[in-house]
Amino acid sequence: MTFLPIVERELRVASRKRGTHWMRIGGAIGALIIGGWIMMMMHSLPSQYLGKTLFITLSSVTFIFAAITGIRLTSDCLSEEKRDGTLGLLFLTDLKGYDVVFGKLAANSIGSFYGMLATFPVLAISLLLGGVTYTEFWRVAMVSVNVLFLALATGMFASSVSRDERKALSFAFVILVLLAVASPIVGWITYYENFSRFNTAYLIPSPIYGCVLAFDPVHQMKSDEFWICSLVTHAYGWLFLFLACRIVPRSWQDKAASAERLILQNKVAEITQGKSEVRKRFRTQLLEKNAFLWLAARDRMKTRLLWIFLVAVAGFWFWGLSAVKKDWLNPGIYICTALILHTAFKFWLAGEASRRFVDDRRSGALELMLSTPISVREILRGQNLALVRQFLGPVMCVLLIDVVLIFAGLNYQYIGKGVNWVIIWLAGMSVFVFDLYALAWLGMWLGMTSQKVNRAAAGGIARILFLPWLAFGVTFAVFAVLAISPAFRKLFNINLPEYFVTLYWLLLSIVNNVIWIVYAKRKLRARFREIATQRFDAPRSFWNFGRTAKPPVVAGR
Repeated sequence: MTFLPIVERELRVASRKRGTHWMRIGGAIGALIIGGWIMMMMHSLPSQYLGKTLFITLSSVTFIFAAITGIRLTSDCLSEEKRDGTLGLLFLTDLKGYDVVFGKLAANSIGSFYGMLATFPVLAISLLLGGVTYTEFWRVAMVSVNVLFLALATGMFASSVSRDERKALSFAFVILVLLAVASPIVGWITYYENFSRFNTAYLIPSPIYGCVLAFDPVHQMKSDEFWICSLVTHAYGWLFLFLACRIVPRSWQDKAASAERLILQNKVAEITQGKSEVRKRFRTQLLEKNAFLWLAARDRMKTRLLWIFLVAVAGFWFWGLSAVKKDWLNPGIYICTALILHTAFKFWLAGEASRRFVDDRRSGALELMLSTPISVREILRGQNLALVRQFLGPVMCVLLIDVVLIFAGLNYQYIGKGVNWVIIWLAGMSVFVFDLYALAWLGMWLGMTSQKVNRAAAGGIARILFLPWLAFGVTFAVFAVLAISPAFRKLFNINLPEYFVTLYWLLLSIVNNVIWIVYAKRKLRARFREIATQRFDAPRSFWNFGRTAKPPVVAGR
């Protein structure tokens, strides 16, 4: 029998996907854009400083790319098979758990691995500029592959224990975060309680520590810990793969619910949706407003999770205040707090906006709903009302926190008169609210056109959050290049106010959001019924511009 027979089949399937080829091209282009921007903005620095800056920046981006891409690609590869009921068919043969796991791992890792390899030649430019050694370069390359392997294995394990794609992705993300910060936090607590020297042994179980140790300044002091940390990180990956191999052969089977499990499910339903009397009153209240609103908003635990997240952030914030005292109260912490809250809520809403339509379109419930008297406008209004009901209270709380942080930051003298500080915060708050509105509409449209929630959410995040920053960076890179010319400097020798950059970023975000909101609204109102009946069609690529792919030519016909 062929060893790992599924690997060949999965690799053939992966080789026919456009994403496999575009990922390596995208990795190289992304590295070139970031590297080119750094070199243009810092061209006046000595070459060795420029090389070091380029190397550290691209290395950090590569580490983040490996972690995010790894869990995204594998967190739904097994759970999707379980939802479709095809995983059990594989085990009707003499295949083992490791055959399936390693086959899926090979198929889903090849694109990300090639994409990472494409960044290494750009990373190696820093060797020519100076400030970076060959051994440092190869250590970073090894750690990048190690982090990618850990992320892929973590996603595979999460996929083996879950059927829902969002739960699997969230579980994988939580595992990675815990591996990264759990042991350092324990070491930090021990250090502050005992007032002794910090023990770096607490950092060894963290994959982030391995990334830091890859760079020469730290590696020269802790070279022995680098290899131990790398081995621990690698062992994590093999542990998760081993667990996935053990779990997969049993996780696809439908099991009869025991009496204890039914009792637990009823208790969970009471917690998330209330008791029967409460559910009846709640259902009547929502149905009077909109039928689809009741369908989308009946799980009240979604709103509670947002409040739980805010309480957790507040708990961590006040713990930092008690540990660090006055050093915690500074503008840097205020900005980081706002960035974490704003980014988390945007990512959260991007997933929630698309989830309902993805699930209903996949199951056929959306097509069935359109056979009733309910109109498309009522469905869209119900989904919007459900999102408002879920996010309005927590979002208002975040905006209130922003206002408190604005006034807290005004106490610092080096902020000056505070005008620029206030403008930055007001711009950030405005973009926060406008981004949420744009993500809601675009998320609904992408939920209609995507087969997976994660893919729809990622599409909305890329268009609403990343495009303005890309345009912002390209604009200033172009001006940095043109500024080399004395004629250009003489022509545009204008003293701009300090807040010009902030207002320019605000303008880019507003224009980008308006474009996507108008686009999503028009598409939803014009093509909602058409798309709802196409749940089994192959997804269209962004690069096809609406063209339908032709079937392959069969030889001999």
